[in-house]
Amino acid sequence: MNGFGLGLGLMDWVTALAIVSIAAGVTISVVVLVAVGSIRRSLNEGALKQAQQIRRLAETVSTLNLQQQNAQARIDALSDANRRLTDELTALGERLSDGDAARRPGGSARLLH
Repeated sequence: MNGFGLGLGLMDWVTALAIVSIAAGVTISVVVLVAVGSIRRSLNEGALKQAQQIRRLAETVSTLNLQQQNAQARIDALSDANRRLTDELTALGERLSDGDAARRPGGSARLLH
């Protein structure tokens, strides 16, 4: 026995308890660090996937904008062509009316003959 009245058996238990406590603390710390690392990795992967999705959406929007501009240019061209055709039909109708009036000397009187 020592001067405190403690036997070696008690010191062995205290030492063993201290070692187990330290090992448990280390184990808990390692588990927490692994969990935090896993969470960070998951967050990073999620952020990467979101960035890729945003990039794909931006490309899709850009493509759609270009298609819309091309469609609008085509609509404008077709509208211009339609206006020109309408003008030409109007002019043709006027020429036909003028030609009919020139061929009929009496206008509607010719219909009676």
